[in-house]
Amino acid sequence: MSTIYGVNAQTYHRLPPEDQASIRNSFQARQEQDAPARPAPAAEPLPAPTVDGATTPREAVAALHDLPPPDTGDLAPLPPDLRSALAQERAEVYNATRASAAQAALDRFAPTREDFSSLPGRTGDMEYADARSAWSQDPYAQELQRIVDEANASPGEIPAYLTAADATADTQQFTPDQVRDALSLLGVDLPADGSPEQLDAGRQILATVPDDLLGTLVNPGSQVSFTGGGGVGTPNLAGPNVQYNVDVEGRVELSDVQTGVDFEQTQQFEMSVQVQGGAAFDVSRTLPQKLYKWADRLGKLPDEVRDLANSSPLLKQVAKGLPVTGSYTEFQGERLSYEATVTPQQGAQLAEGDASGMPNPLAPLEMPEGTSVLMRGQSLEGSSFEANWKALTIGGTHTELSGLGFGVTRGEGSIVEVYSGPVETVENSAFLGLGRQGALAIGISSDLSMETREMQIARIDLSTEEGQAAYQAFVSTGQVPDWAPPGVQQSGTTEVFSHEYARSIGLQVGGLEIGGSSDANGNITRTTWADGTTEYSNTYTSAGGVTTDVRYALDASGKPDYAGATWTVVRADLDPALANYLESAYDPSRANAFPDQPQHAQMVLSTDQLMDLRDRAREYVLQNQGQGKLDNLDSGAETPWWSSQEEALAIAQTPEEVFAVLGNDMHGGAVIESLLAMSHDGGPLPGEFRMIDAG
Repeated sequence: MSTIYGVNAQTYHRLPPEDQASIRNSFQARQEQDAPARPAPAAEPLPAPTVDGATTPREAVAALHDLPPPDTGDLAPLPPDLRSALAQERAEVYNATRASAAQAALDRFAPTREDFSSLPGRTGDMEYADARSAWSQDPYAQELQRIVDEANASPGEIPAYLTAADATADTQQFTPDQVRDALSLLGVDLPADGSPEQLDAGRQILATVPDDLLGTLVNPGSQVSFTGGGGVGTPNLAGPNVQYNVDVEGRVELSDVQTGVDFEQTQQFEMSVQVQGGAAFDVSRTLPQKLYKWADRLGKLPDEVRDLANSSPLLKQVAKGLPVTGSYTEFQGERLSYEATVTPQQGAQLAEGDASGMPNPLAPLEMPEGTSVLMRGQSLEGSSFEANWKALTIGGTHTELSGLGFGVTRGEGSIVEVYSGPVETVENSAFLGLGRQGALAIGISSDLSMETREMQIARIDLSTEEGQAAYQAFVSTGQVPDWAPPGVQQSGTTEVFSHEYARSIGLQVGGLEIGGSSDANGNITRTTWADGTTEYSNTYTSAGGVTTDVRYALDASGKPDYAGATWTVVRADLDPALANYLESAYDPSRANAFPDQPQHAQMVLSTDQLMDLRDRAREYVLQNQGQGKLDNLDSGAETPWWSSQEEALAIAQTPEEVFAVLGNDMHGGAVIESLLAMSHDGGPLPGEFRMIDAG
């Protein structure tokens, strides 16, 4: 058998020029001097103190992935065969260390029967069986086992995902088998006896592949990442795949100032911590599909490269993939939240990071009147999806939460209201636009949250010793007094339905949103006191800043008692001209006394006054447009024109319908102009009116 430079001549001629030069230089160097002394491999396994010190499987996995791979930089001057042998020995020591440490962690953290020895026999057996079942499904336990299996299966190879670097990989260092196996995942068939030119063409194809994908091609296997949590899964080589992710999210939000009834100005401050995990079903592009765009570059490469790629049916057909990609995730977890209604002064403190602005339920009399705190502890489950077609993205998330909450509201003087009980929440979000959510996108997003609270409630007078004792019992145990002992003015049950809706149009850059948004929220409350009385309230704040509030009692049959109802409309930041129009409708002497800045305006009416306003609207239409017009409106032959809101008032049948016209946000200016016109013919409007500067 002929040789050249100490290797088989046929093999030598099939090698790339770079490998031939390396063999030639190495042979010449050996002729001049003896081969360098062989460095001694490490005698003992590498230490893994961070793995040994891990207190959870998750910490052990993170420590194992942080264990640095062996450095082979000192082997560069050695002949290739010696360099390869020593590198393999170091890899074997490294993999043995990883496998041993991972197995030790598995043995240390796995539940044992002795852990339940304090329980009765069958109970202990059941608890142990449940623990083993949970352990077998733990993603970090599965990852530890995968590391053991991976290290034992390929003891002489360092996994590519542990040695990935930002710099472009040197594909000339790949062995022929690595090149052949990587190309096979792309559907490129490199013959075992392929020519040196074909092998070089294969290396050039792989050189066009991004490093993150190239690492998966060379070393397919599971990967773990930890960014605000972690996850395990399989690379998407052939189609949809499944991953398990664990996320930890903290959120702090401070809303804009809202002006409510009696011009009470408040802000909503919310802090929450959420831990969730779940399986993600990925139908994004497969690895070959992602690589297809790099295959397009093959036209710029030599003919051998193009011919080799064109021989692949996968790259020519399958790799083009489906036009739509996306993912679907189901998750479970827990959320702890703190929500407070604060004054603008407290909001300014919180915005500057001053935690003293947070209402403290342990010091309720230090809370400003009207402020409140609601704390929730809830389990959650839900799902999310995202679909992409070219640059178009659509996605959504549905979350259901269930748990308990308790809260405190500061009333007038020394009165505080406490409440505690079950809390059920449903949250939905959606996005439609161009780009990718979480990165860079422009489009429309919406968020809807609905919550139901069924709680025990009590009003406590903290000016009395009995009231202070009752409040302390509530803080200590979460139990609300269910009767009215001394110091407790009232007690009963309350049902609250709240909803929030937010919509935004604009640009999303990471977690930053740039553009316009609109928010609306409402609360419907029904409280039944121990003495049998029932109170109802419905408060809604529109995106345009209009707050409507209706309050009344329910009779014994549960029907509204409108006789004592109060109907309130508050228009915040009202244009000075419109503010004067509304003021003039109540006080003609203020006509043309335009304020020099926006105003907050409030109308308060009884049920009789609402219906009187309806009657005046009918008279106005009759006098100005005739009986025929009124008859057509009543019969439905004609519908009210948006600029003539007196027509809408004229056909209202119930107090609720009259109130809905007065609180109209979309045509608010038309409502005010119609009220002014009605006052010119019939005198000042019924009800109470107040207005203050919106400073």
